[in-house]
Parts: sequence; C-alpha cells; structure tokens
Amino acid sequence: MKKIVSTFLASLLCLSLAVPAALAYGPVDGRTAVSSNLWTSMALGLNNFRRTRDYYPGVFQDVPSGVWYESGVRTLYERGLTEGGRRFGPQSRVTLGETVSLAVSLHRIYNGWAIPEGMSGLQYALNTGIVTADQYDDYAAPATRRSFAAIMAKALPSEALRGINIVMDGAIPDVPMSDPGAQGIYRLYRAGVLVGGDTWGTFRPDSLITRDTASVIVSRMVEPALRKGTSLMNQESYQVYLDRSTLLLSPGQTDRLTAVVYPVNNVQAQAVAWTSSETRTAVVDQYGTVTALRPGTALIIASTPSGTMATCTVRVVDWY
Repeated sequence: MKKIVSTFLASLLCLSLAVPAALAYGPVDGRTAVSSNLWTSMALGLNNFRRTRDYYPGVFQDVPSGVWYESGVRTLYERGLTEGGRRFGPQSRVTLGETVSLAVSLHRIYNGWAIPEGMSGLQYALNTGIVTADQYDDYAAPATRRSFAAIMAKALPSEALRGINIVMDGAIPDVPMSDPGAQGIYRLYRAGVLVGGDTWGTFRPDSLITRDTASVIVSRMVEPALRKGTSLMNQESYQVYLDRSTLLLSPGQTDRLTAVVYPVNNVQAQAVAWTSSETRTAVVDQYGTVTALRPGTALIIASTPSGTMATCTVRVVDWY
C-alpha cells in the first residue's frame, strides 16, 4: 500500500499557508460551486500574488547580492511566500511533502480558497488533482526535478500558464514523451517557467531539486514577467545556437561569437554561414568574428544548410 504521511512537513521556504481574509471565500473542497455574485466580488488569479513588502540585501544571510537565484527569493519574499530569517538554505533539498504544500498554497491563493477546518493539505491536494492517491510512496522523500515540475504544473490552471514558447513534443533531450513527468515538464517549458540547463534545454529530471532552483521556478509561476523565452524543436531538426544574444561594441572593436549546431554529431549540419543585416554598422567573417564600424545596430545571423538560424543583436556605440 502506498505510504501517505498524515501531516506535511514544514512548508517550503517557511511558507505560510494562511490566506488573507479578503481571499478566504469560495469553494473549500475543490469542487463546490461559487455563486456568480461572490465570484465577481473577488480579485482572483495571478493578481492575488501581490507585492506586499520590499526585499533588501541581508534578508537572508546566505543569499548573496547578485547571485543567480536572488530574483526568485526576492519575488517570493515580496509576495509573502517566504519569511525572512537568518538563513534561506539555498542548497537544502526539497521534499515531496514540501512541494505539495507549496503547490497547495499557490492553488489556494490563486483561487482565493481556504482549506476547511479538519482537512489536511494533502486531502486538499487530492481533492483538487494536484496529486493522486497512488502517485508517490513517501512524501518525506526528496523531490526530484521531475516530481517537482509534475506537482507544480497542477498548482495553477492553464490560463495562468499560457504557452509563450514553441517546444515540440520530444524536443527536450532527456524528457521523452513517455516520461512519467513529461506532461507537467513540457507545460512549464511552454509557459516559460522552465528553460533547461543548457543550450539544448536539458532538464535532468532525476536530479534532486534544491531551494535555490525551486525559488526561481515558483517566482516565474507567480510573476509572468520573469518567464523566459526558448524554442526547442524535435531532435531530428537542426538547430543553431549562439553563445550570446547581444553585443555592445565601440567602432573598431571586435568580438567573436560561437555557434553550436544541434545535433552535434551530424557533421554536415555543422556548416554555419554568417551574415550581418547592416554592414555599415558591423561586419562578421566566416568564423563569427564581429567587427564594429560605426554607431548603430546590426543583427548578426548564423544560419545552417537546413534553414535554421540564430541571431545576435550588436549595438555599436561611440563612447567618445
């Protein structure tokens, strides 16, 4: 029999499950209908994740200013999804129970619902479909990136996770469509919540998730402005990627762009043609070396024989 703990561990990131009084309305079991009058009187949706306070360096002693995950921590703190303290624990592992607890909180806040007295967070998650009764053996176990994405993808409805990216089925290199977490992972990729850890969009689904990564993912869920653009085609399609998307140069300066073509083992596809959209501003040679000529903006284009391309915007500024 599947093991389900009766009580959740402390919520992820010291998350409080309390909902503001103004939101403590509506269905309490995930199924009860809401009257139209009440529905129209409530502010629902992503607007419920309001910024209620300012973040400042030192809220957490172990979150250095400028670190890659600081924006995620800042977003959660400003919206009251985590409390300040001496330590954030960025490298601490996240358990399945903490993941479900966080997903429940996002679901409740978005919908303006309250958990009825006597109902556990787990029962709420089961009632609303965030998890199923036989999905996990032990909620005290560490969450993998796969299980975290699968659970969090159920925390918000489709209108809150609208697709902004073209990510074809099977395009994530290490997440085939047969993967048990594929549906949630692809949903978050298409919404710009996930983009992968490298040029190819590799996800590493079996790796354990830590709080730094979790904070970035959740921040993108509650704040669409933080979501990222990406485009992943099927592995059979050639794709070219550049190491940078922008360059800032002054007249006479040079810099070299690096192009990588996927799949990397196809020799024929490795041929890259370089062109500049504005040769009076900047030119590029056959090796990707860009030379700035005069102030302006030029688009450097790297294209493959299959017709795929990547671009880098070059701004040439006269500093003198």
